[in-house]
This record gives sequence, C-alpha cells and structure tokens, in this order.
Amino acid sequence: MTDLTDAEIDAICAGYVQSAAKVRYLRALGLTVRQKPNGRPLVNRNHYDAVLGCAQGQRIHANATGPVWGVH
Repeated sequence: MTDLTDAEIDAICAGYVQSAAKVRYLRALGLTVRQKPNGRPLVNRNHYDAVLGCAQGQRIHANATGPVWGVH
C-alpha cells in the first residue's frame, strides 16, 4: 500500500467534510497532495511519514482523532 487510504485521510482531516477543504488542510501541513478523479485527496504514505516524522511502522488508523503532533 503506497498511498494513505480514504479512512486514514478522513482521520487526519477530522472536521473537514469537503474534499477541497481536505486538500487545502493537507497542503497546509506541508504535504504534496494529488487528487483522485472524484476530487478526493491522494497522499503518498512514505511522503506523509517523512514530512510529519512518523516512526517506521507507525500508522494513522481510521479511529484516530487527528495528526500525531508529539514525538514518539
């Protein structure tokens, strides 16, 4: 799996409903965001981990409340 799933993106963008708002939010985090044909954001998992500093093997789950800001 090379891209974040829709559920993972929804968890990261908690509070945002529209795809365009999610794209803007993800870009504001410093991520490179492509868009699917239906307008939903598409983010490479390795890029997400590199930019936000997630440890290898640690993933955002669908039930998460938002981005991981702390140091782990």
